[in-house]
Amino acid sequence: MSFDPNQTPLVAETLLKKRRSLDELAVARAENLKTQVKRRRVVRGENIKIKRPEQFLKKTLTRENSRKKFIRKVTSVTDKKLPNVDSRTVGFVVRVLGGQNASDEVKAALGKFGLKKKYDGAFVKLDKRNLAKLKAMEDYIAYGNISMKLVEELVHRRAFIFKDGGKIPLSDNLVVEEALGKHNILCLSDLSHEIYNVGPHFLQAVRFLAPFALSSPVGGFEKKTLHIAADQRRFLGEGMEAFLEKIL
Repeated sequence: MSFDPNQTPLVAETLLKKRRSLDELAVARAENLKTQVKRRRVVRGENIKIKRPEQFLKKTLTRENSRKKFIRKVTSVTDKKLPNVDSRTVGFVVRVLGGQNASDEVKAALGKFGLKKKYDGAFVKLDKRNLAKLKAMEDYIAYGNISMKLVEELVHRRAFIFKDGGKIPLSDNLVVEEALGKHNILCLSDLSHEIYNVGPHFLQAVRFLAPFALSSPVGGFEKKTLHIAADQRRFLGEGMEAFLEKIL
């Protein structure tokens, strides 16, 4: 019989069965090896993260020091130490330090202003009562007064509200009218005006909004201490405008 190069060469059936058996055996061995490796890791405890007692002690001491420092600041705040600001001035406060190991007292104080996460922001009335609270939290926040233009930009571009168990962007004047129409606040412009001028329904207007979720600063900060500029964790006054431009 002559050889035809165009014809596919035949392979004995026994050889095909042997190849298939070897392939199946290789797959089974690989699976068995993976199981054995996983079992050995569990037995050795390689998948278990072990925390040393020193780590728990350090975390506890950090929280205790945070609590003592916060209480010391709360009790030491006086009118002379507060910024000289008109009590009918609107301000904006931003949480600039995460503070994972902060004490429960600090977290509760931040939570009252809606600052539960890093770079959360909220409008605030800069009266003596609020300034005293903010002064005690200066290690975690930046705050200052803002212009009407920035209030409008925040309300029109970055405002969210809580609805049906979730957050939705505030972009419809009808939503504003339904919630605040009884206070003669019918649209986004009315809302911005009420907030900036600290009107009689300022509290209702602010509570209507969800905390602002801002971004990390573009280009970073000039001086870094604990991942955030030390000179940004305080009352910035008019400098709050420039600070917010980095994180809007």
